[in-house]
Amino acid sequence: MTIQQQQGATMIEILITLVIMSVGLLGLGATQMMSLKNANQANHAYYATMAAYDISERMRANPFAVIDGQYNGEYNPSNQANGESTTNCEAQPCSAVELAQRDREEWELLLASSLPQATGNIQVNNSQAAIKVTWQIPASSTTEGDPKLETESFTLMADL
Repeated sequence: MTIQQQQGATMIEILITLVIMSVGLLGLGATQMMSLKNANQANHAYYATMAAYDISERMRANPFAVIDGQYNGEYNPSNQANGESTTNCEAQPCSAVELAQRDREEWELLLASSLPQATGNIQVNNSQAAIKVTWQIPASSTTEGDPKLETESFTLMADL
């Protein structure tokens, strides 16, 4: 009786190896997709934070317009027609009201350029401002034909 030496791998061993590697690669791909989604959400949160701090600093620089209520209200960048500020304070000095109008226009441009479907809301009560930035992101469980959006928001309470 002679003992035969095994040469190569059997078909079953190869199939098992392919299944294990396939499952591992699918897991790696899912991890990569989750990482990209989380990075995108963090990026949006960063831009929302920066936009809120931007308008709060503009408001601190223009206290007379804040007292007059010039910054209060809803901001919807999609209403911005031409994509640039219409108030020019570089050529000649602006009044507090004109400066507030320019600040509002530039803030809407910032929201439109940095966040998807963004809106803003500013409410000033005494010397405290509530600045809320809201934006839309695709939902995690969307299907091809029915895209659903989730609303994210950031609120800054600023002392002026």
